Amino acid sequence: MAEKLFFSQDIINAWCDDAKVTFENNILTIRTDRPRPYQLEPAYRFLRVSGDDPDPHGLVGQIKTAEELATLGADVYLNSCIYGDVPYDLEQGYVAELAEKDESLEELLTQYLLKVML
Repeated sequence: MAEKLFFSQDIINAWCDDAKVTFENNILTIRTDRPRPYQLEPAYRFLRVSGDDPDPHGLVGQIKTAEELATLGADVYLNSCIYGDVPYDLEQGYVAELAEKDESLEELLTQYLLKVML
């Protein structure tokens, strides 16, 4: 089974600014001794129901691709979405499905998160 990874747009921007990756035409390439490109698909992480109301659809914390949201009939605009009558706050980003674990990707992500959090 392929593992799904989510990269927020902010993380991708920071990595590009630090010259750790290149990102062009939805292909993310990590700059290492053995560069490996990843095909990314636009996606969104559901952060919360706007106004902190209950989540009747159970979407908070989930990641959906733009295609999945279109299929659901959700209306997305920038960092928000309306599904049914419920407004959600979203985080924009991308998903990558990996057939196997890539230690360099995990290490890069771990190093970046530790640097940001400390």
